Amino acid sequence: NTTNLLHLLRMLYLLLSWLLVRGSDGARAIWALNAGGGSHRGVDGVMYKPDISDMPGVASDHGVTHVPLLARVHPQDRILYQTERYYHDSFGYDIPISKNGNYVLNLKFSEVYFRSPNQKVFDIKMNNQPVIVGLDIFNKVGFGTAHDEYVPFKIHESSLLIGDYKLAFDGNLHVEFVKTLYDNPKVNALVLYEGTLNDVPRLPAIQNEDEDIVQEDIIQEDPAKPDMHKERRAPEPAQQKKVSRPKKANPYDDQSAQYWPIIISIGVFLPTVILLYTRQKAS
Repeated sequence: NTTNLLHLLRMLYLLLSWLLVRGSDGARAIWALNAGGGSHRGVDGVMYKPDISDMPGVASDHGVTHVPLLARVHPQDRILYQTERYYHDSFGYDIPISKNGNYVLNLKFSEVYFRSPNQKVFDIKMNNQPVIVGLDIFNKVGFGTAHDEYVPFKIHESSLLIGDYKLAFDGNLHVEFVKTLYDNPKVNALVLYEGTLNDVPRLPAIQNEDEDIVQEDIIQEDPAKPDMHKERRAPEPAQQKKVSRPKKANPYDDQSAQYWPIIISIGVFLPTVILLYTRQKAS
């Protein structure tokens, strides 16, 4: 009858919405924010809320006008790397987490101002635990290029587990961008995924002129031990890292693969709905 038909349509709608939220790689984003910018729906279906925080800092859209063709990211998602929040001191965001499980914090960056290394260097902490030390975006990928950092962690029995570190956890994850000697800390966007690193979508690797692949940084075992207390030296006119644009075709040119789950769902459910409707009319 009509009630059953409407119920099936509602189920189809919920399924499609769920697939969009999970993204093309099966990850489930439970919190996302476009730092320094407005709300945005990513090509993977993740919905970023606007940065309307009253915390200290400057919301900037400098990259929108000065780096309109930002590299290594789908055009629809460039805005996530063009707006940012920065501050002349340390600052951070609070992310609520209500249940146990595996999580991955995805931090998005791009350098849209400096054109050499050792100009902007900062650290990142989670609940006062250093997880990324000495991040220099330009040194990682160069100017005007998207760069993602990933920090996997686990919540279990009121504890926050990051690598070998176990911290007390009260339901609030505080992500802090820490001021160092070199300019101001910043962030372009943040996403919290429920799942493991294998579930999280990645930016395409970029290649330099020698075909060496530059991978995203993944913080796993012992994130702070190697160089947490290493003394930072003054900037030197060291050799600048060469980073060129991808030589191969942009993997984002063809977005058809990420829509296959949706197409398959429609292909399965739509004929069912039509069949039920036809039988209802016949009876």
